[in-house]
Amino acid sequence: MGVLPCDRSDLTPRERLLAAFAMPASTPLCPYIGAAVELHDPEHPASLYAREHKLAIAARLTETAREAGATDPEELGEQLALLLDGAAARTRVLNSASFPTAAAIAAILIDNAIPAPIPG
Repeated sequence: MGVLPCDRSDLTPRERLLAAFAMPASTPLCPYIGAAVELHDPEHPASLYAREHKLAIAARLTETAREAGATDPEELGEQLALLLDGAAARTRVLNSASFPTAAAIAAILIDNAIPAPIPG
């Protein structure tokens, strides 16, 4: 799967979640999405592999959300995974940068999911 922004130890958990959206407009469509769409068979080994990959990405985002203190890390992880996939597809279909917009939405989702620290 390679190194994801949520694996970086030099960033806070919140920063790692946001870094997942720092994608250039030239980012190609996720090959796992492309394969699953083209195969039309959810039980094909490549479709199963794509599903496992997507679940693993969501799990990594969920774990990072948990580290960041999200009240419902599973929900936030799924929301961010869906947002990433949507931005990737939209970038490809429209041939324009959708990741900056997705990053702005992600920031709102993250800020709403992570309770503000109590001043003390």
